[in-house]
Formats: sequence, C-alpha cells, structure tokens
Amino acid sequence: MIRELLTEHPDASVFHAGLDDPEPLRAAGDRRRVVDLDHDLLEPHAGPGRARAVLVLARTPADLRRAATLHKLLPESARVVVAVLDTPAAHPAPVPTPTPAHRWRALTDLRVHRPRDRVWVVDARFSAPVPSGRTVTATARAFAGHRLDVITAPAAAIAGVGAADWRPGDPNATPADLTGPVPERVGAPGGDMVLRTTGDDHEPPPGTGPGGEAGAPAWSGDETPAWAGDEQPIERPAVQAVSWELLGRPGMARSPLADPDVLSDPSMIPPVDERLVNPQGFVTTPSRGTAALLERDGRWSVVLDGKAVTSFAESGGVTDADVARLRQIRAVEVGWHHAHSGPLAAVRVLAGLAAAGVPLVSERVPRWAGALGDEVIELIERRPDLSDDLRREEHSIRLRRAALRTHGVAARWEQLGAPPPAPPLTSILLATRRADMVAFALGQAARQRGAQFEVVLALHGVPKEHPEVAAAVAAFKHPLTVYEAGREEIFGEVLNEAAARASGSFLLKMDDDDWYGPDFLSDLLLAHSYSGAQVVGTVPEFVYLAAIGVTVHRRQVTEQITSFVAGGTILVERSAFQAVGGFRPLRRSVDTQFQEALQAAGGQIYRTHGLGYILRRGPAANHTWQEPIGTFLQRNRRQWRGFRPNALMELDETP
Repeated sequence: MIRELLTEHPDASVFHAGLDDPEPLRAAGDRRRVVDLDHDLLEPHAGPGRARAVLVLARTPADLRRAATLHKLLPESARVVVAVLDTPAAHPAPVPTPTPAHRWRALTDLRVHRPRDRVWVVDARFSAPVPSGRTVTATARAFAGHRLDVITAPAAAIAGVGAADWRPGDPNATPADLTGPVPERVGAPGGDMVLRTTGDDHEPPPGTGPGGEAGAPAWSGDETPAWAGDEQPIERPAVQAVSWELLGRPGMARSPLADPDVLSDPSMIPPVDERLVNPQGFVTTPSRGTAALLERDGRWSVVLDGKAVTSFAESGGVTDADVARLRQIRAVEVGWHHAHSGPLAAVRVLAGLAAAGVPLVSERVPRWAGALGDEVIELIERRPDLSDDLRREEHSIRLRRAALRTHGVAARWEQLGAPPPAPPLTSILLATRRADMVAFALGQAARQRGAQFEVVLALHGVPKEHPEVAAAVAAFKHPLTVYEAGREEIFGEVLNEAAARASGSFLLKMDDDDWYGPDFLSDLLLAHSYSGAQVVGTVPEFVYLAAIGVTVHRRQVTEQITSFVAGGTILVERSAFQAVGGFRPLRRSVDTQFQEALQAAGGQIYRTHGLGYILRRGPAANHTWQEPIGTFLQRNRRQWRGFRPNALMELDETP
C-alpha cells in the first residue's frame, strides 16, 4: 500500500509515523523529502516551508495522533493526503469536520475512502496553500470521536526525538529546538512547561557523556543551551535508548539511570494515549487461550501457539491496532528477562496493555519494572482464576482503573509537576415516591468513592417531614438538596426541576431501589474521559429478581458506543443535558426519550462495563419500565438462587 500511495502522489513531501522505514520509503528518500516524525525532528525550529503536496503516512490511528502533536512542523500545501494503514474495524470512517477557522474556507475537494481493508485515506485539496498540519489534526480528531483535543495541563513545549509521545494528540503542544528556547506563539511563549527527551541515536542519556561517564551535559553539539530561566526543561530519556546494553557499560554505575529507584518512577515513561488505548472493544467471552509476552528480534511480542499475535514498537508504545488484535485472547502471561530492548520499553508495553484492560498475569515483578506503579504490580502478581469469565473481567476492570489513573496523559503531567485540575462535581439526581426507600437510595449514593458529588433528592409526593425521610436525610453526610414535588407532577418535570437545583458539571440519574458499587460513579467518569461521549452509562447486566429470589447475569456487550444505557445509570455532561432541553415532560419513557434526543442532536452514548450496578426487579407495576419478569430470564449467562453480587460490588450476599 505504501508503494501505491507514493506512486499516486509523486510530487508529495512524505511524513510518516509508526512505520519501520520500509524499502519504498528509503527509495523515495533519494528523490524527494521524506521525514520520519518519530526520529528525524532534531531541529524543528527551522520552519515548515511549503510543498507542492504533502503525504502523511501513519501505521495506526494512535500513530496519527502522535503526528498531530507535531502538526506545526508540516509545510503549507494546496493538497494534503493522510493515510492510516492499519485501522481497527471498530473505528468509523475518519471524516474531518471542516470549520470556518484554520483556512478550511479554501477547501475545494475532500475525499475519504478505504482502498483496502483496514486502510483509510483522507485526500484534501485547497484553492491556495494552507497549513497541512490542520488536515492531519482534523483527521486524528475524527478517529477519536471528534472530541476537543485538550489535555488538562499547562500548555506544553516539547523537544527531542520521541517527545510527541508525551503529548499524544495535543495540537496545542509547541515543538522546540533541543537547546531552546521555546518559540513565541501569538505574543507569548508557546509552553508553560517544557519536556525534552535525551539519549536518542544522536546524544547520550541525561547525566551521561558520549562514553557513558556521569556528570556530562545532557545535550550534544557545540551550541550553548538557550533555555530561559523560567523554562528549564524536564528531561526524560528516550525510552528505546535505555537498553540493558547501555546500563551495563563501564561508568554507568554512577548514572542516575543505574538507580532502580529512578527507573521505578512512573513519570520515567511516556503516558498512555487513553483516547485510543483504552477498554473500548473488551470481549467478555474470548475465543482464544492464554498467550505469552516475549522478546522476539529485539521487540516485545504477544505469542500464542508459537505465532506472534502482535508485535510492539521498539519504544514500547502500544497502539489501538495492537489492542484490537488481542481482544480475543483470554490472558497474557508476562515473562521477565533481560533479553528485550530495555526496562522502560518493557514497562511501557505493560502500562498500555493494562490501560486497555488486557488481562495480565505474572510471577513476581522485578524491581526494575517499578514504574508500573504499586497497584498495577500488585494486580498483575495476584493471578486470579482467569478461566472464569466473570473473574477475568473483574481482574481486567481493576487493572484498567489502576493503569489509566497512573499512566494517563493528565496523570503523567501531574507527576511531572503540573498543577492538578479541580475534580469535577457530579450532581446525583434521586427521585422517589417511596419514603421507605430514601435511606437505601441515599446509602447507595454515600458508598461512592474517588469522585466529588452532591445529591439532589426529589421527593415525588413524599413529605420531607416523613419520619423515615427525615431520619435518612439527617444521617447523610454529603452535600444534599431536598426538593419536594407534588404527587400530581409529571416525572420528567420532576427530574428537570431537580437538575435545575444541581451545581455539578455532570448529572447522574440514579434509581431509588438499585444497587451501585462503590466505584460506580468514578468508573463512569473514567469512561467519559476515554470515550469522549456526552452520555455514559451501562446496561442491567446483573438483575436481582426479588419476586422469585434469583440473581441473573445477562449476556450484554459493553465498552462500546451504543444507542441505549439503563436509565438508572445515565451520567451526562450538564452542557449536553441543557442543549437537548433535559427530559421530556412525560410520566414514562423519559430515559429513552432523552437518549433519542441526544443522538438526534449529534451526541454519543457510551456503555461501560456492567459490574458496578445491579438492577432490582419487583412486580412490573412498581416500575416505570414495565417489562415482564420473563424478559430477564432470557439470554442469561448464569443465574443463581438468592442475591449474588459480583466482587466489584463489595456487598454482603443479602438483599
């Protein structure tokens, strides 16, 4: 495919990311400009210039997002072609969204096509030369669901080979020269924090000289560093440069990199691009067995039955295409040895796989892999029974939580010194007609941990002076607003009145009789951060049929963009809620109608895992969703006598 694209665009300057410099690109480099965005950009400040045409080649959507971080370095051109060669099937067509800004007014032709399976090509023509990087960022944004590419951290400047790994998909990042300074941008420095990678093919790792001696400058060449006093860079070694061979050289014993405690800091490795490397697409009933993570030809590979399922980049970066190939694998057994490319690359592979929810198991994790983080290490060493589908999913959820919160982009920059953002406030909307359920409902809200929340309790025809209500309200230790609505008021209007009294940037609708695990809300917020959907929720995967005393585990597909989530699990951005006018003034079907309206307006709904929620089902007449009990006895994976919550619910086995 590369050869075909080069032939179709003979006059194009070529920029590529994630490719292994195959022969067609090497041959093309003899006749035209060919730039490896992962390795060649040592002097980005020289200026982008112009080109007759620009061809950007990326192996996967994740590689394209890394190229988008460097979009300011690409030349202006009247034709821009972006090709992604290995796209997981779950991705929709990457149709860019042109806007009046960024010179999209000059667009005269836009074609998005798939010349081969897994290959997507975006071909944009303009009436005049425009910054070609704009087309790259728009295409990368399309792969990530058209969400604003904003990282909650100060504006960053990056310098050195591989520095884009530290700000994946961030078009606001400013590339800088290795020796500084940070370029100006619209009258101000282009970054509030500077990260510089060292130790690539052109210079030694930080704290070492050309021969490996400690204490030498961390840059190469004769230039004097020009960093201003308030922009001294944070230095991190290029991951692939920290090899066991380097660490074993004479003199390296005095290098900071020889200290296992230095290598054990999670901030030593680039973050996971959670917009694409995340649990989306997780398979609950895999069709293939346990594979091994092994070194082959200097790279980590996942091997099953002697064949490589996928092989990772030398840097250890995990892409969405890698993850897609592993979804049918039951588990991955990690084999620790020193034959691979180096300790940081090894940790980076594992961090990416864990963030994607790939079930990992291992014998004792060596000290040099401490950068995984204590919680991830403890989970990998736990070795649960992964032959059981439910135990396997529980393990995956625990692992992805720990990895995303330790190795996500925002988390990594906090570890590097960026001020943490204020955590969002979620307003839990609880509407009830039953005084005897108020204490239970507030108790389920009070269980939530790892998130800031308030509760708006809408008493629908129930006086707040009722003894059971008053006692439950007095015992609740979190921020609480009580709203009294008349029994004759319509349910949808009651919910809207409750939302009007809420203060949070997120609204969460909970039901008064269902069970919620302690991480239910924090898991929804985590899924919102990686999915980009305006609404996040789950489906009733676990149902307790109170009338007959049976718990059922239903067959459901989760971790996907969907058209429906259970009404008692709807987490919605407040701005999206207001944009569609809230709930319709109906007595029933308010949840379904709200989700229909959101999708009609162009919003997305994401369904995360269902292990943090149990639907209680009594007589149909007691529920606004009046589905007969027989519905919940169909398509079940398992069923048990009595109340049987899964381990993530952290409940006693009594209703």
